[in-house]
Order: sequence, then C-alpha cells, then structure tokens
Amino acid sequence: MRLALFLGAIATNYVDGAGCSGGYTYDAETNPCDLTPVACDQDACEAIDGDWVESCPDPPPDCDPLAPSPDDPSCTGPPKGIDRFGKKMYARKLVARDKPQDNEDEGVFCHVTFDLCEGETMITQQIDSGFGDYYRVANAPGEWCDYEGTADYAFDGMHKCGEARSYSPVTPLNEESAQFVMKQARANEEEYECKHGGQGGPPCKFGMSELACMAPLGTEFLLSVVPDQGGTDHTTHYVYKPNFSLEPGNGPYTINFIGQGVSLTEINIGIMSALLQPFASDGSFSTIKEVNYLWANSYWSNAAWIFEPTDSDDLAREAFRQMGQYGVRFNLMNAISRERVPEAVWPRIDYDVIGDAFKIANNATDKDPNIKWFVVGSSGFKKSMYPFLKSWGYDLYPCSDAAADKGYPQCGPNSLYNQEPPGAAGLKDRERSQLFQFYEDLAPVPGPETWHKKGYTSKDCTWARSHKAVPNPRCNTRGEDGTTAGESCPDMDC
Repeated sequence: MRLALFLGAIATNYVDGAGCSGGYTYDAETNPCDLTPVACDQDACEAIDGDWVESCPDPPPDCDPLAPSPDDPSCTGPPKGIDRFGKKMYARKLVARDKPQDNEDEGVFCHVTFDLCEGETMITQQIDSGFGDYYRVANAPGEWCDYEGTADYAFDGMHKCGEARSYSPVTPLNEESAQFVMKQARANEEEYECKHGGQGGPPCKFGMSELACMAPLGTEFLLSVVPDQGGTDHTTHYVYKPNFSLEPGNGPYTINFIGQGVSLTEINIGIMSALLQPFASDGSFSTIKEVNYLWANSYWSNAAWIFEPTDSDDLAREAFRQMGQYGVRFNLMNAISRERVPEAVWPRIDYDVIGDAFKIANNATDKDPNIKWFVVGSSGFKKSMYPFLKSWGYDLYPCSDAAADKGYPQCGPNSLYNQEPPGAAGLKDRERSQLFQFYEDLAPVPGPETWHKKGYTSKDCTWARSHKAVPNPRCNTRGEDGTTAGESCPDMDC
C-alpha cells in the first residue's frame, strides 16, 4: 500500500455522502464505518485498502487523520502516516544497529533497534510474534525519497519511497523497543538497467532494507502499533489462527517449517513458542511432539552468523542458543544452494529434497492431519514450495479467493495456521501463543542500552555514569544518535 499516496490525499477531495469502511476495527454492527476518521476522501480510502461506501456518513469537513488522539503513544506525538487498514504510523528513532553478516558478495544482515515509549511493548500493542504478527515499517514522510548517496556510492533515490513494508520483530515481547533483523536487498542491475553505486552506469535506487542498514543512528522511521489485520474480503492480510491445540488429548503434532534466508525472524520465534513448554497442563507431554525446520540459504555464511557469540537479546538468535535443550523435539536442516559445505546436507529445495529431508514415504492423499506445514520466504519462494507440498499429498488450499490469486497463504488440515475473520472480530479474544503468554506475565523492561559517545563505541552509558562528580559533566556529552547521555542513559546524576 502506498503510504505516500494517502499521506498526500488527506482531506483534499472532500466527497459528500459516503465514507470509508473495512479496517482492522471494522464491525458490521458496532463500527461499520471505521475508516472514515482516517480516510477523508475516496482516494485515501482506497489507498489504505478500504471500501468507499454510500451507507457511511460524510467525513467531517475538518477531517484530519493525523490529528492527536488519546490513543497516541505517550512519547511520539500524533501519527505521521496512515497505513493499510487504517493503522496509524508513528515516528520512532533508530537507536542501534549491528551487522552480524557484512559481506557484499554473500550477503548483509542488519540488526536494527528502534525505541518505544516507557511502558510500551509488543504486549501492550497486542503484537504476537509467537503466532507470526509483524510490524509495518516506512521511511519518515518527505525524507530519503531523492537521496543521491555520496561521491563514493551513488543512488537514484528510494524505490517505492513512502510505502510501508512488513517486518517480523525479534524483540523480547516485554521490552520497550522494536528489534528487526533485515537482509539487505539491492536492486537487480539487469532488471532496472542500473549499476550499484553508480559504478560504470546510472545508479540504482535503494529500498527499505538498504536504508535501515545505512541510515545514521537517530534517523526517524514510521512504525505501526497494532497487528496487520484487514477488514475486507479482498485482502490476504489477516492475523493467524493456530490450526492445532495445546489441550491434553490433542495431537501429537509434527510441525514442519520451510524457510528462506531471513525467514528466521518469523520461524525462529515460532519455534521458541511451539517448544516453550515440554509438558501440557495436566502433566502429560506437550501435544507438539516435534518441530522440523528446513532452512534455505545461498551460502553457509548466511546461516553461520546466527550461531556466533553475541550480547544481543534478540529472539532470532536466542532460539538457536536454546536449541540444545529441545533435544529430539527439534531438528534443524540446512539447504545451501550456491556451494557445498559439510554443515549442510541439502542443496536447493525442490520436490525431491522436501520428500527426502522430511522423510515423506509417498504422495498418497490420506496424510495425517496432525502434520502441519508453514512456509516463510519471498513471494516466489512460497509460490514454489506450496505446490510441492500439495504434490506430496498434503491437504492445503488457498485461505481465500484473494489468496488463490496470490498463491498464498494456504489453509487446510495440514496448514499450521488458518486465518482469523476480518476486522475487529479477528482480534477480539484471539488465542495467544505460548510465547506471548510467557512475556505477558513479566513487567516491561527497558530496551538494550544503545547510547555511546559520538565516534567512540566504547564510551557507552556505563562510561558516562562512571564520572564521580555531581552533577555529572558527561550528561551533556552528545551521542551517535544525536541525544545526550543525560537524555538516553538511566541513573545519571545530572
């Protein structure tokens, strides 16, 4: 959905006798015109995937979707954009970044952290990464669209500037931050007739992942604050409904994941949630017997960084730090397509590799419904993998007519998830993952301390607090993110 479009369309084409319907708060009886306050004309309504209907009352003449409201987070001010389904987008500061893999030939992975307000967490936002919920992320309006890079590395502006993208968070759910691991994607030189960095030809545009990997600390991005939930029947974006039960007597389930590259941000958290409790509520074994994960990467280095020592508390890496405790309940398989390495048995994934890796005996259609599948990756990857699974006899089908056109998501007896109904009904009293329930019982905690003196990564908050004078003269020391130590470091005697 084009964020830039509906930012520019606010209250510009006032239309009498109609309003907007079909957002994440849609309810046919109690809130049928839920999007009218955030979409003041037909262009803006359709830009956020709503329905412009005559049965809704007129938008008010002073309609302003970006006006302050009591629902705004405590530290952000009013929203700066409206995303699909009426989700308000708020400015968040990029406060930390590291690159666990930084290889221009084989791949660049960036781990980025944005600050949230005090007391604001994924729990308060009701974003359940244990069941695949994600954030929407956009560049701040009016920024970066025409960025041309530097003398050493040129760009031709930003690709799809102002459009929000979906990213799975890797944050501990009670932490006052939003963490993401992004794989840097660059323009296809042949497709776009450009050259990376402008070396030997016209420069390429950059995208959201490349921006997140290069933007200075302190840069503002826009983040959503609620799950991505459609309210109409012409979208594929609804929150997941688990197609399994943890109640004793069900299962036992085998969960099979097939993931590509940065899919670890969703799948690893799903694995942690599924295997969190080894026993059911009555003391019997968990209904989830085992989880198998076939993880596809181009090079072994794309996977190897996840196992390296780190101080990060992100859940993508934490999942693999804990994998030993799962014992026979967890089986990780690596598929490496562009090189042969001793750590990976499987090459590029195809029909035969799936059969051999998951030990599928035949392609009969009477498959055990307790075997559940889920695929995470690019659009092309998912559209390739699901037909293989169907060819092996698993009962999977598109979740809707819109999903049939797209090729995914897939529902059915052998799917890990089905989908909740559109609008408010799908979010009300929805079942929560084991991971969400675990963190729901914990108090909010601050995000990782990320401040350091500008130009000196070793001079962090601990260094700033170590000065004995009162008031501490280091309170006014400016950090890499533009804030002072007094503003960003707790327990400073300023």
